[in-house]
Amino acid sequence: MKSYVRGMLFGALILTGASSAACADDLGGKTSGLTNEIRGGVLFHDLMSRENGIDINAEVLFRWAALDFTIPGLGTNGMLRPHIGGNLNLSGDTSMVYAGYTLTLDLTDWMFIEGSFGGMAHNGDTNKTTSNSLALGCNVMFRESASLGFRINERVNVSAMIEHSSNNGYCSSNNGLTNAGVRLGYAF
Repeated sequence: MKSYVRGMLFGALILTGASSAACADDLGGKTSGLTNEIRGGVLFHDLMSRENGIDINAEVLFRWAALDFTIPGLGTNGMLRPHIGGNLNLSGDTSMVYAGYTLTLDLTDWMFIEGSFGGMAHNGDTNKTTSNSLALGCNVMFRESASLGFRINERVNVSAMIEHSSNNGYCSSNNGLTNAGVRLGYAF
């Protein structure tokens, strides 16, 4: 079952990237302007307090395989970009690497919201060892996040983020892991 879930996650990530590789040019999306972005921040680890500590988060959002668009009738700009990233837990608990797609929607020139979806791999426990421990069930899981961000200038932004990872019941244990914090971004 674990290999089936891993295969599904890997296949979904590959298909998503391959199917939209040329979308920005083919669909008339904007191709100028800032293209890539790096982000880093600090996250409070495991909001359910089964594990402790602070996570250092790093993420890269790519222009490759991205899609720029405008929502008809609203004039709101949006961008769908692939991302890769990771969280390093400073207390030695669960750390992760992840990849997927991030959808950014501009609410104003200086404020935006985001949502992301993809997969993650972690080094945490898969089965409960004590009643208070985190049991993630699978080493490869789904990951989603939501953010509210503010642009300080054309290149720099700050955002509040919450992320959740779960195996969606594909493995016997499925506690899930939820982290929240702030990040600083730099577009180039």
